[in-house]
Amino acid sequence: MDDPTVFLSRLARFALIPIGVLLLLGAGFSVWGTKAWLARAVETQGTVIEMLRVRDSENKGYLFTPIVRFDTIDGRTVEFQSGLRTNPPLYRTGQEVSVVYDPGVPESAAVRDVLSLWMMPIILAFIGSIFLTVATAMIVLIKRVSRAFDQAPHVIDVASPPRRGTALNRSHS
Repeated sequence: MDDPTVFLSRLARFALIPIGVLLLLGAGFSVWGTKAWLARAVETQGTVIEMLRVRDSENKGYLFTPIVRFDTIDGRTVEFQSGLRTNPPLYRTGQEVSVVYDPGVPESAAVRDVLSLWMMPIILAFIGSIFLTVATAMIVLIKRVSRAFDQAPHVIDVASPPRRGTALNRSHS
């Protein structure tokens, strides 16, 4: 494959676009799952009882995650650790937070905020959009460059002698 535009066009069409579409589908599936979970969830108030300090995955620093206590509609007291870990901490000990939980599984509760509920679809949609934008830009630029090279005037090198079998276009006056 001598022509790099063919390779880049195929890369955009058969790798970047499918990856971008799959990421956007994953984001859509994540939104659908979160909305379905929220539809059966109950909302209540909870209290951050501790900010747990945990090592990050690369052992280079610390992240903070809240441990929240809340009462269910049937009177049980439940404590859960949020899946969202941040540095600096988003909450402080003693802070009141809105909690959503599935009555059938109250231990799988979540703090009701944008990051806790929607971070996964936001990340998937953002990365998928980047893949699609790059692929689209590659395809458009490749087409423009190919058209520009196809329409470029052919220059004859006058310093080199003509090849055998080629005639020079000379007009006689």
